[in-house]
Amino acid sequence: MRKWFGVMIGLAVSAGLIGGQEFQLFASSAGKYKVLFPGVVKSETRDIPAGRGTLQLHLDRVELKGDTVFLVSYVDAPEEVAKKPAGPRLDKVRDGNKGEHGKVLEEHDLTLMRGTEKFPGRDLLIETPNGYLRNRVVIVGRRLYQVMVQGTKEVVTSASADKFITSFELTK
Repeated sequence: MRKWFGVMIGLAVSAGLIGGQEFQLFASSAGKYKVLFPGVVKSETRDIPAGRGTLQLHLDRVELKGDTVFLVSYVDAPEEVAKKPAGPRLDKVRDGNKGEHGKVLEEHDLTLMRGTEKFPGRDLLIETPNGYLRNRVVIVGRRLYQVMVQGTKEVVTSASADKFITSFELTK
């Protein structure tokens, strides 16, 4: 019986029925992006320390049962940081998300398009002491986007996670 229950949960996750939520288009005019979220989005802005000043971190997220989170964040870096090559900036984000005790399971560079414009990015799958994190990181000028799913390995590698992450589009 327990085996069949696990199979049914796996099928529900694969079918995109995470938490019984249907995906809804969310567009952020301030963030200049749109994405399909699996539920009602909660938005907030936090000040984060950065060098001698602070930066504003913008978060749009849906929290589901089982510590599952679908999240898009963005932050505008200072001009001196934005002038640095994308590779080391993406490495720093990866290492920050991985933390001291995490492990990068998958990592692939990518290019995200907005019309004919191309922007560097990276897809990551990370195992942490608290679960798994799947992250698409994209750099657009000064702005750094992170499109994340946090939860169990089954959730972050599910069709629902694929749908969320691949639905992310830059807007003007």
